[in-house]
Amino acid sequence: MSMQRRHEQEIPYATLEQAAEWFAVFRSGRVEDDERRRWQDWLAADAGHRQAWARVEAISDGVAIAREAPQAASAALHAASQLGYRVQRRKLLKAMALAAVTVGAGWQVARQDGVQALVAGLGASHRTGVGESRQALLADGTRLWLDTDTVLDVRYDGSQRLLVLHQGVIMVETHADTVYPPRPLIVRSRQGAMRALGTRFAVRQFDGHTRLDVSEGRVEITPLDAPASVSARVVAAGEQTSFTRHAIAAGGALDPARQAWTQGMLIAQDMPLAQFLAELSRYRPGHLGCDPAIAGLRVVGAFPLRDTGQALAMLAAALPVRVRFTLPWWVTVAPT
Repeated sequence: MSMQRRHEQEIPYATLEQAAEWFAVFRSGRVEDDERRRWQDWLAADAGHRQAWARVEAISDGVAIAREAPQAASAALHAASQLGYRVQRRKLLKAMALAAVTVGAGWQVARQDGVQALVAGLGASHRTGVGESRQALLADGTRLWLDTDTVLDVRYDGSQRLLVLHQGVIMVETHADTVYPPRPLIVRSRQGAMRALGTRFAVRQFDGHTRLDVSEGRVEITPLDAPASVSARVVAAGEQTSFTRHAIAAGGALDPARQAWTQGMLIAQDMPLAQFLAELSRYRPGHLGCDPAIAGLRVVGAFPLRDTGQALAMLAAALPVRVRFTLPWWVTVAPT
């Protein structure tokens, strides 16, 4: 779960919806004096109201910037670091707002882990925006699939083939090295290193842990700060596990449905609605919320990721829910 999604849960659902409704009133351009006073009274009544209003404003700014200049965050901040230019405060804030939408830094940008990943990925060699996925063929024949909102560095040298995953999800299909002696192929996340042993595997970067799914071959995991009592572990084909900087989880059988994103699909197999919407939200900018009253409804089916509007329509046709667009980028799934 992204920092943005987890942080939103700290604000009550009803409060966020009230803030979005007020925001829609002001966006309409027809605000009466009485409405403005009632909005001011609502803001003054509770600190949580002000926090929710700030959240909606931030999401609005980020979506607007993303539509106007999809590469603004990377270009502005990378130019500043590489050329030494002084970026004006307003431009920098806009760039960071866009980065929160496009590379998953979320609204808790003050968190050390997220900031480090954002800064480290500014000059990354491969990047996808929200809702975008693509393939890449590397110089040695290794094939990559990059999921939505992914930032990846490719760093090949004479001793290793290194892929650094800053954000998001990748699928790797390794190829025999083109030089001799062959260099190891390693994927590094924030929590540790994964050495490919002739294989096809997927890596997803979460906040605080990394998940590894191995389809073919084997992958060796070495956590970044593991104590001496924790040794590297080899994960075989058909297995999945997750790990932190200090330990590797027990793991279990691979769920092939998790790889459906490479085909542009989200497969739900008795998935809770709240979890389904959290996954779908990764593929569309803005806010996609779920009324807690229906969070436990179960979702089954195959849904298109390249058209999240169609996916939401399919959801409404299959379950007793309605999709409410308070704003084009503020969408809530609620009971019928």
